[in-house]
Amino acid sequence: MELTSLFTTTSFFKYIFPPAFYAFHGWIATEMAIWALFHPYDAWYFPGTKIAIPCTPGIFPKGRAKLAQAVAQTITDTLLTTEDIKAQAEQLVTQENLYRAIDLFFDAILKEFRDTTKLHRLAQDIAELSPAVLEQLIVSIIDAVESGKDQRVAIVTEKIFDQVVLSARISLDQANDIAARVMETVVTPQHLRQAIISLLSPQNIVALDESIQAHASGPYRLLARIIGVKRVCYEWRNFIEKEPEEADRILAELTKRFGIKDQIALQIANFDLRSLPLQTIAHIKQSVINFVEAFILERKVDILDSVKRIENEAMSTVRSAIVRFNPESIPRDWLDRAKRDTASFCYSYLQRELGELLEKAIPQLGMYSLIARKIDLFTPRQLEEIIRRLCKTELKWLAYLGGFIGGWLGLVQIAVNVAFY
Repeated sequence: MELTSLFTTTSFFKYIFPPAFYAFHGWIATEMAIWALFHPYDAWYFPGTKIAIPCTPGIFPKGRAKLAQAVAQTITDTLLTTEDIKAQAEQLVTQENLYRAIDLFFDAILKEFRDTTKLHRLAQDIAELSPAVLEQLIVSIIDAVESGKDQRVAIVTEKIFDQVVLSARISLDQANDIAARVMETVVTPQHLRQAIISLLSPQNIVALDESIQAHASGPYRLLARIIGVKRVCYEWRNFIEKEPEEADRILAELTKRFGIKDQIALQIANFDLRSLPLQTIAHIKQSVINFVEAFILERKVDILDSVKRIENEAMSTVRSAIVRFNPESIPRDWLDRAKRDTASFCYSYLQRELGELLEKAIPQLGMYSLIARKIDLFTPRQLEEIIRRLCKTELKWLAYLGGFIGGWLGLVQIAVNVAFY
Protein backbone atom coordinates (compact mmCIF):
# COMPACT_ATOMS: atom_id res chain seq x y z
CA MET A 1 0.00 0.00 0.00
CA GLU A 2 2.85 2.33 0.84
CA LEU A 3 4.68 1.62 -2.45
CA THR A 4 1.57 2.28 -4.48
CA SER A 5 1.06 5.63 -2.84
CA LEU A 6 4.49 6.79 -4.08
CA PHE A 7 3.19 6.98 -7.60
CA THR A 8 0.21 9.13 -6.80
CA THR A 9 0.24 12.79 -7.81
CA THR A 10 0.87 13.95 -4.30
CA SER A 11 3.77 11.59 -3.84
CA PHE A 12 5.25 12.73 -7.18
CA PHE A 13 5.33 16.37 -6.14
CA LYS A 14 6.54 15.40 -2.70
CA TYR A 15 9.34 12.96 -3.57
CA ILE A 16 10.18 13.11 -7.30
CA PHE A 17 9.64 16.72 -8.32
CA PRO A 18 11.97 18.45 -5.81
CA PRO A 19 15.22 16.66 -6.88
CA ALA A 20 14.40 17.11 -10.56
CA PHE A 21 13.45 20.75 -10.11
CA TYR A 22 16.50 21.55 -7.98
CA ALA A 23 18.78 19.74 -10.45
CA PHE A 24 17.32 21.70 -13.37
CA HIS A 25 17.54 24.87 -11.36
CA GLY A 26 21.19 24.27 -10.53
CA TRP A 27 22.01 23.42 -14.13
CA ILE A 28 20.20 26.41 -15.65
CA ALA A 29 21.59 28.77 -13.00
CA THR A 30 25.13 27.65 -13.75
CA GLU A 31 24.52 28.00 -17.47
CA MET A 32 23.17 31.50 -16.94
CA ALA A 33 26.19 32.36 -14.80
CA ILE A 34 28.50 31.11 -17.53
CA TRP A 35 26.49 33.04 -20.12
CA ALA A 36 26.78 36.17 -17.96
CA LEU A 37 30.54 35.88 -18.08
CA PHE A 38 30.49 36.76 -21.78
CA HIS A 39 27.08 38.38 -22.44
CA PRO A 40 25.90 40.85 -23.28
CA TYR A 41 28.76 42.11 -25.36
CA ASP A 42 27.70 45.73 -24.90
CA ALA A 43 26.03 47.67 -22.12
CA TRP A 44 22.21 47.66 -21.92
CA TYR A 45 20.40 50.75 -20.67
CA PHE A 46 17.07 51.29 -18.97
CA PRO A 47 14.60 52.45 -21.61
CA GLY A 48 14.67 56.18 -22.13
CA THR A 49 17.75 56.70 -19.93
CA LYS A 50 21.51 56.49 -20.13
CA ILE A 51 21.68 54.40 -16.96
CA ALA A 52 23.33 51.04 -17.64
CA ILE A 53 21.51 47.94 -16.45
CA PRO A 54 23.63 46.20 -13.78
CA CYS A 55 25.88 43.36 -14.95
CA THR A 56 25.93 44.69 -18.51
CA PRO A 57 28.08 44.22 -20.41
CA GLY A 58 29.26 40.76 -19.34
CA ILE A 59 32.08 40.24 -16.89
CA PHE A 60 34.77 39.48 -19.50
CA PRO A 61 33.75 42.18 -22.03
CA LYS A 62 33.55 44.76 -19.26
CA GLY A 63 36.87 43.82 -17.70
CA ARG A 64 38.67 43.03 -20.95
CA ALA A 65 41.47 45.56 -20.32
CA LYS A 66 42.08 44.28 -16.79
CA LEU A 67 41.90 40.71 -18.06
CA ALA A 68 44.49 41.50 -20.74
CA GLN A 69 46.82 43.04 -18.16
CA ALA A 70 46.34 40.14 -15.75
CA VAL A 71 47.05 37.55 -18.45
CA ALA A 72 50.08 39.49 -19.69
CA GLN A 73 51.39 39.84 -16.13
CA THR A 74 50.92 36.12 -15.50
CA ILE A 75 52.68 35.16 -18.72
CA THR A 76 55.65 37.48 -18.28
CA ASP A 77 56.07 36.81 -14.56
CA THR A 78 55.59 33.05 -14.47
CA LEU A 79 55.27 31.49 -17.93
CA LEU A 80 57.67 33.47 -20.11
CA THR A 81 60.24 35.06 -17.83
CA THR A 82 63.54 36.61 -18.90
CA GLU A 83 65.40 33.69 -17.37
CA ASP A 84 63.31 31.22 -19.37
CA ILE A 85 63.99 33.07 -22.61
CA LYS A 86 67.72 33.22 -21.87
CA ALA A 87 67.86 29.52 -21.00
CA GLN A 88 65.99 28.58 -24.17
CA ALA A 89 68.17 30.85 -26.29
CA GLU A 90 71.35 29.36 -24.83
CA GLN A 91 70.10 25.87 -25.71
CA LEU A 92 69.36 26.93 -29.27
CA VAL A 93 72.62 28.82 -29.83
CA THR A 94 74.93 25.98 -30.77
CA GLN A 95 77.63 26.02 -33.39
CA GLU A 96 75.75 23.51 -35.52
CA ASN A 97 72.50 25.50 -35.37
CA LEU A 98 74.36 28.67 -36.29
CA TYR A 99 76.02 26.85 -39.19
CA ARG A 100 72.60 25.72 -40.48
CA ALA A 101 71.25 29.27 -40.25
CA ILE A 102 74.30 30.77 -41.96
CA ASP A 103 74.23 28.05 -44.60
CA LEU A 104 70.61 28.90 -45.43
CA PHE A 105 71.44 32.62 -45.38
CA PHE A 106 74.39 32.24 -47.78
CA ASP A 107 72.40 29.99 -50.12
CA ALA A 108 69.49 32.45 -50.14
CA ILE A 109 71.81 35.33 -51.05
CA LEU A 110 73.57 33.35 -53.78
CA LYS A 111 70.19 32.27 -55.14
CA GLU A 112 69.17 35.92 -55.44
CA PHE A 113 72.35 36.63 -57.42
CA ARG A 114 71.21 34.12 -60.04
CA ASP A 115 68.19 36.28 -60.80
CA THR A 116 69.45 38.60 -63.55
CA THR A 117 66.72 41.19 -63.05
CA LYS A 118 67.32 41.47 -59.31
CA LEU A 119 71.08 41.44 -59.83
CA HIS A 120 70.95 44.40 -62.22
CA ARG A 121 68.59 46.27 -59.90
CA LEU A 122 70.90 45.60 -56.95
CA ALA A 123 73.90 46.70 -58.98
CA GLN A 124 72.18 49.94 -59.93
CA ASP A 125 71.09 50.68 -56.35
CA ILE A 126 74.51 50.00 -54.86
CA ALA A 127 76.25 51.89 -57.67
CA GLU A 128 74.12 54.97 -57.00
CA LEU A 129 74.95 54.71 -53.31
CA SER A 130 78.68 54.07 -53.76
CA PRO A 131 79.78 57.73 -54.40
CA ALA A 132 78.06 58.93 -51.22
CA VAL A 133 79.54 56.06 -49.23
CA LEU A 134 83.00 56.69 -50.66
CA GLU A 135 82.82 60.42 -49.96
CA GLN A 136 81.57 59.82 -46.43
CA LEU A 137 84.38 57.33 -45.85
CA ILE A 138 87.03 59.79 -47.04
CA VAL A 139 85.54 62.60 -44.92
CA SER A 140 85.51 60.30 -41.90
CA ILE A 141 89.16 59.38 -42.45
CA ILE A 142 90.21 63.03 -42.81
CA ASP A 143 88.26 64.04 -39.69
CA ALA A 144 89.86 61.19 -37.77
CA VAL A 145 93.35 62.30 -38.81
CA GLU A 146 92.58 65.92 -37.88
CA SER A 147 91.23 65.00 -34.45
CA GLY A 148 94.13 62.68 -33.74
CA LYS A 149 91.81 60.35 -31.82
CA ASP A 150 91.50 57.69 -34.51
CA GLN A 151 94.54 55.67 -35.54
CA ARG A 152 92.99 53.92 -38.55
CA VAL A 153 95.24 55.64 -41.08
CA ALA A 154 98.33 54.95 -38.99
CA ILE A 155 97.36 51.30 -38.53
CA VAL A 156 96.64 50.75 -42.23
CA THR A 157 99.84 52.53 -43.27
CA GLU A 158 101.84 50.48 -40.78
CA LYS A 159 100.36 47.22 -42.08
CA ILE A 160 101.07 48.19 -45.69
CA PHE A 161 104.64 49.12 -44.72
CA ASP A 162 105.19 45.84 -42.85
CA GLN A 163 103.56 43.54 -45.39
CA VAL A 164 104.36 45.30 -48.67
CA VAL A 165 107.07 47.94 -48.44
CA LEU A 166 109.33 46.13 -45.98
CA SER A 167 109.37 42.91 -47.99
CA ALA A 168 109.44 44.52 -51.43
CA ARG A 169 112.48 43.86 -53.62
CA ILE A 170 113.40 45.63 -56.82
CA SER A 171 114.44 43.48 -59.77
CA LEU A 172 117.64 44.19 -61.70
CA ASP A 173 115.71 45.40 -64.75
CA GLN A 174 113.69 47.80 -62.59
CA ALA A 175 116.89 48.90 -60.87
CA ASN A 176 118.49 49.64 -64.26
CA ASP A 177 115.49 51.77 -65.21
CA ILE A 178 115.67 53.65 -61.92
CA ALA A 179 119.43 54.11 -62.26
CA ALA A 180 119.01 55.42 -65.80
CA ARG A 181 116.43 57.89 -64.55
CA VAL A 182 118.78 58.96 -61.74
CA MET A 183 121.61 59.47 -64.22
CA GLU A 184 119.35 61.57 -66.45
CA THR A 185 117.98 63.81 -63.73
CA VAL A 186 120.36 63.74 -60.77
CA VAL A 187 123.86 62.50 -61.64
CA THR A 188 124.26 64.59 -64.79
CA PRO A 189 127.60 66.16 -65.78
CA GLN A 190 126.13 69.62 -65.16
CA HIS A 191 125.02 68.67 -61.64
CA LEU A 192 128.35 67.01 -60.92
CA ARG A 193 130.22 70.08 -62.17
CA GLN A 194 128.16 72.39 -59.93
CA ALA A 195 128.69 70.04 -56.99
CA ILE A 196 132.46 70.03 -57.55
CA ILE A 197 132.54 73.83 -57.78
CA SER A 198 130.61 74.07 -54.49
CA LEU A 199 132.92 71.52 -52.93
CA LEU A 200 136.12 73.26 -54.10
CA SER A 201 135.35 76.55 -52.43
CA PRO A 202 138.37 78.55 -51.12
CA GLN A 203 137.42 77.73 -47.54
CA ASN A 204 137.23 73.99 -48.26
CA ILE A 205 140.53 74.00 -50.16
CA VAL A 206 142.31 75.77 -47.28
CA ALA A 207 140.69 73.36 -44.78
CA LEU A 208 141.79 70.35 -46.88
CA ASP A 209 145.38 71.59 -47.04
CA GLU A 210 145.49 72.29 -43.31
CA SER A 211 144.03 68.88 -42.53
CA ILE A 212 146.70 67.14 -44.66
CA GLN A 213 149.47 69.10 -42.99
CA ALA A 214 148.08 68.33 -39.52
CA HIS A 215 147.10 64.70 -39.80
CA ALA A 216 148.97 63.08 -42.72
CA SER A 217 152.14 61.09 -41.99
CA GLY A 218 155.55 62.31 -43.12
CA PRO A 219 155.74 60.74 -46.63
CA TYR A 220 152.19 61.71 -47.51
CA ARG A 221 152.72 65.24 -46.22
CA LEU A 222 155.85 65.49 -48.38
CA LEU A 223 153.99 64.15 -51.41
CA ALA A 224 151.20 66.66 -50.88
CA ARG A 225 153.75 69.48 -50.85
CA ILE A 226 155.40 68.20 -54.02
CA ILE A 227 152.07 67.87 -55.85
CA GLY A 228 150.72 71.04 -54.38
CA VAL A 229 147.22 69.99 -53.32
CA LYS A 230 146.03 73.54 -52.84
CA ARG A 231 147.33 74.61 -56.25
CA VAL A 232 145.83 71.56 -58.00
CA CYS A 233 142.43 72.20 -56.40
CA TYR A 234 142.45 75.86 -57.48
CA GLU A 235 143.48 74.94 -61.03
CA TRP A 236 140.82 72.24 -61.26
CA ARG A 237 138.18 74.71 -60.01
CA ASN A 238 139.32 77.33 -62.51
CA PHE A 239 139.19 74.80 -65.35
CA ILE A 240 135.68 73.69 -64.44
CA GLU A 241 134.43 77.25 -64.18
CA LYS A 242 136.08 78.52 -67.38
CA GLU A 243 135.63 75.41 -69.56
CA PRO A 244 132.18 74.08 -68.63
CA GLU A 245 131.60 72.19 -71.88
CA GLU A 246 134.94 70.39 -71.73
CA ALA A 247 134.43 69.69 -68.03
CA ASP A 248 131.01 68.23 -68.74
CA ARG A 249 132.49 65.97 -71.45
CA ILE A 250 135.22 64.74 -69.10
CA LEU A 251 132.75 64.08 -66.28
CA ALA A 252 130.41 62.21 -68.65
CA GLU A 253 133.32 60.09 -69.83
CA LEU A 254 134.43 59.37 -66.28
CA THR A 255 130.92 58.36 -65.11
CA LYS A 256 130.63 56.02 -68.11
CA ARG A 257 134.10 54.56 -67.63
CA PHE A 258 133.60 54.04 -63.91
CA GLY A 259 130.21 52.36 -64.53
CA ILE A 260 128.39 54.66 -62.14
CA LYS A 261 124.99 53.72 -63.60
CA ASP A 262 125.64 49.99 -63.16
CA GLN A 263 126.88 50.54 -59.63
CA ILE A 264 123.73 52.50 -58.73
CA ALA A 265 121.51 49.81 -60.28
CA LEU A 266 123.34 47.05 -58.41
CA GLN A 267 123.02 48.87 -55.11
CA ILE A 268 119.30 49.46 -55.70
CA ALA A 269 118.69 45.80 -56.62
CA ASN A 270 120.60 44.54 -53.57
CA PHE A 271 119.02 46.98 -51.15
CA ASP A 272 116.77 45.34 -48.53
CA LEU A 273 115.03 47.37 -45.85
CA ARG A 274 114.99 44.36 -43.54
CA SER A 275 118.78 44.46 -43.36
CA LEU A 276 118.65 47.83 -41.63
CA PRO A 277 118.74 48.10 -37.81
CA LEU A 278 115.34 47.76 -36.15
CA GLN A 279 115.52 51.28 -34.77
CA THR A 280 116.14 52.65 -38.27
CA ILE A 281 113.22 50.63 -39.68
CA ALA A 282 110.93 51.94 -36.94
CA HIS A 283 112.04 55.49 -37.67
CA ILE A 284 111.40 55.06 -41.41
CA LYS A 285 107.98 53.54 -40.70
CA GLN A 286 107.00 56.45 -38.45
CA SER A 287 108.25 58.90 -41.07
CA VAL A 288 106.05 57.22 -43.70
CA ILE A 289 103.03 57.38 -41.37
CA ASN A 290 103.67 61.06 -40.64
CA PHE A 291 104.06 61.76 -44.36
CA VAL A 292 100.76 60.03 -45.21
CA GLU A 293 98.86 61.86 -42.46
CA ALA A 294 100.41 65.22 -43.38
CA PHE A 295 99.61 64.63 -47.06
CA ILE A 296 95.96 63.83 -46.23
CA LEU A 297 95.60 67.01 -44.15
CA GLU A 298 97.41 69.27 -46.61
CA ARG A 299 95.59 67.96 -49.69
CA LYS A 300 92.18 67.18 -48.20
CA VAL A 301 90.38 69.63 -50.50
CA ASP A 302 92.05 68.11 -53.56
CA ILE A 303 91.26 64.61 -52.30
CA LEU A 304 87.56 65.40 -51.85
CA ASP A 305 87.46 67.05 -55.28
CA SER A 306 89.05 63.96 -56.77
CA VAL A 307 86.46 61.75 -55.09
CA LYS A 308 83.67 63.85 -56.57
CA ARG A 309 85.29 63.75 -60.01
CA ILE A 310 85.46 59.95 -60.03
CA GLU A 311 81.79 59.59 -59.09
CA ASN A 312 80.78 58.21 -62.48
CA GLU A 313 83.81 55.92 -62.64
CA ALA A 314 83.03 54.58 -59.15
CA MET A 315 79.41 53.88 -60.06
CA SER A 316 80.42 52.16 -63.28
CA THR A 317 83.07 50.04 -61.54
CA VAL A 318 80.74 48.91 -58.76
CA ARG A 319 77.91 48.17 -61.19
CA SER A 320 80.18 46.20 -63.50
CA ALA A 321 81.68 44.18 -60.63
CA ILE A 322 78.26 43.18 -59.28
CA VAL A 323 76.80 42.31 -62.69
CA ARG A 324 79.82 40.16 -63.60
CA PHE A 325 79.63 38.28 -60.31
CA ASN A 326 78.83 34.60 -60.86
CA PRO A 327 77.94 32.55 -57.76
CA GLU A 328 78.96 29.37 -59.57
CA SER A 329 82.54 30.64 -59.75
CA ILE A 330 82.92 30.43 -55.97
CA PRO A 331 84.79 27.22 -55.03
CA ARG A 332 82.62 24.95 -52.93
CA ASP A 333 85.35 24.21 -50.41
CA TRP A 334 86.03 27.93 -49.95
CA LEU A 335 82.31 28.66 -49.53
CA ASP A 336 81.92 25.88 -46.97
CA ARG A 337 85.00 27.09 -45.10
CA ALA A 338 83.63 30.65 -45.10
CA LYS A 339 80.31 29.41 -43.70
CA ARG A 340 81.99 27.47 -40.92
CA ASP A 341 84.37 30.31 -40.09
CA THR A 342 81.41 32.69 -39.90
CA ALA A 343 79.47 30.24 -37.71
CA SER A 344 82.50 29.77 -35.46
CA PHE A 345 82.96 33.54 -35.11
CA CYS A 346 79.26 34.09 -34.32
CA TYR A 347 79.27 31.23 -31.81
CA SER A 348 82.33 32.56 -30.00
CA TYR A 349 80.83 36.04 -29.91
CA LEU A 350 77.42 34.88 -28.67
CA GLN A 351 78.98 32.71 -25.99
CA ARG A 352 80.53 35.83 -24.51
CA GLU A 353 77.80 38.37 -25.18
CA LEU A 354 74.49 36.47 -25.40
CA GLY A 355 73.46 37.05 -21.79
CA GLU A 356 74.12 40.78 -21.94
CA LEU A 357 72.46 41.10 -25.36
CA LEU A 358 69.29 39.35 -24.14
CA GLU A 359 69.16 41.45 -20.97
CA LYS A 360 69.13 44.56 -23.18
CA ALA A 361 66.90 43.17 -25.92
CA ILE A 362 64.12 41.45 -23.93
CA PRO A 363 62.90 44.64 -22.17
CA GLN A 364 62.95 46.38 -25.54
CA LEU A 365 60.60 43.74 -26.94
CA GLY A 366 57.85 44.92 -24.56
CA MET A 367 56.35 41.44 -24.12
CA TYR A 368 53.96 42.61 -21.40
CA SER A 369 52.61 45.49 -23.49
CA LEU A 370 52.45 43.33 -26.61
CA ILE A 371 50.44 40.54 -24.97
CA ALA A 372 48.12 42.98 -23.17
CA ARG A 373 47.50 44.95 -26.38
CA LYS A 374 46.82 41.81 -28.40
CA ILE A 375 44.31 40.49 -25.88
CA ASP A 376 42.65 43.90 -25.53
CA LEU A 377 42.15 43.99 -29.31
CA PHE A 378 40.02 40.84 -29.21
CA THR A 379 36.31 41.44 -29.73
CA PRO A 380 33.99 40.09 -27.02
CA ARG A 381 32.89 37.33 -29.41
CA GLN A 382 36.50 36.33 -30.14
CA LEU A 383 37.30 36.35 -26.43
CA GLU A 384 34.30 34.12 -25.72
CA GLU A 385 35.25 31.72 -28.50
CA ILE A 386 38.82 31.47 -27.24
CA ILE A 387 37.82 30.83 -23.62
CA ARG A 388 35.06 28.37 -24.58
CA ARG A 389 37.48 26.55 -26.87
CA LEU A 390 40.10 26.31 -24.16
CA CYS A 391 37.65 25.45 -21.35
CA LYS A 392 34.92 23.62 -23.30
CA THR A 393 34.97 20.46 -21.17
CA GLU A 394 35.41 22.35 -17.91
CA LEU A 395 32.45 24.67 -18.58
CA LYS A 396 30.22 21.73 -19.58
CA TRP A 397 31.07 19.80 -16.42
CA LEU A 398 30.60 22.99 -14.39
CA ALA A 399 26.98 23.10 -15.60
CA TYR A 400 26.57 19.41 -14.77
CA LEU A 401 28.02 20.08 -11.32
CA GLY A 402 25.42 22.80 -10.76
CA GLY A 403 22.67 20.33 -11.69
CA PHE A 404 24.19 17.65 -9.47
CA ILE A 405 24.35 19.98 -6.51
CA GLY A 406 20.76 21.05 -7.19
CA GLY A 407 19.67 17.39 -7.27
CA TRP A 408 21.31 16.74 -3.92
CA LEU A 409 19.57 19.78 -2.48
CA GLY A 410 16.28 18.27 -3.73
CA LEU A 411 17.05 15.01 -1.94
CA VAL A 412 17.83 16.98 1.20
CA GLN A 413 14.41 18.65 0.81
CA ILE A 414 12.75 15.21 0.54
CA ALA A 415 14.57 14.02 3.66
CA VAL A 416 13.39 17.10 5.53
CA ASN A 417 9.79 16.53 4.33
CA VAL A 418 9.83 12.91 5.43
CA ALA A 419 11.36 13.72 8.75
CA PHE A 420 9.14 16.58 9.76
CA TYR A 421 5.92 16.14 7.81
